[in-house]
Amino acid sequence: MQRLVWLKLFPFFLFLFFSLSLSADSKRHHIVGVFADIEREISVENGKLVGRFAPYYHCVFSRVDGDFRFVNMPLAQILRQLEKGGISIGLPLIQTVERDQYADFGGTLFQLEYVYLMVQDLPQLESMTGLRFGFVRKFAGLELLKGDSPQVTHVSDWEQAVRMLRLGRVDVVVLPKIMMDLYLKDYQGAYYDRTAAWIDLSMYISHSVEDNGLKEDFRDAIRTCRLIGEKNHEAWDIPGRQRDPED
Repeated sequence: MQRLVWLKLFPFFLFLFFSLSLSADSKRHHIVGVFADIEREISVENGKLVGRFAPYYHCVFSRVDGDFRFVNMPLAQILRQLEKGGISIGLPLIQTVERDQYADFGGTLFQLEYVYLMVQDLPQLESMTGLRFGFVRKFAGLELLKGDSPQVTHVSDWEQAVRMLRLGRVDVVVLPKIMMDLYLKDYQGAYYDRTAAWIDLSMYISHSVEDNGLKEDFRDAIRTCRLIGEKNHEAWDIPGRQRDPED
């Protein structure tokens, strides 16, 4: 009798086993490239995101099912690997037409104020000719260039850009305002900053990702976490822009 019951139940257990195996194997596995060289703002330690931007991304990834491996990478490498399909996701990134050709922007997660940093109180930048700008290589802010015939010097990171500014090798550096203190903490001279733009930050999902639902899952999570973040600016330690009443 027991053998008969077992024979009847065996197909059910076999189906259950293969269903569980398929579910485990079908779990999303993705490499996430994280912008290196801004460790205080965001970085990877012991496989987890840390830093001032991390609460926003913790909020997002906690709402998307998958196995995500976070890896610190230079910005240029993140963009190259997104295009080649070597990674699935890159962050924190802003949207550009060039990047849209090989990856999908996730939508606004939070905003940062970018500023023109100078060591001289220059006139209106639009009125000047031949201004020398220091830009991080592959930084998507060239539309913020001002004046007639601006010159661009590309550097590896913002620390190098600010060092060149202090040495008089460039006239203006464009960078996030919240990072100014890192690079000016031991600087005794005068400096000036003017708002360049409020820029949307989020992530990019590579077009090479075969999981068609991943993009929408991330966009849904980003919309939710943006609203949560707007209510938690103080707790999440990112100075936020006050939303206009019509937004």
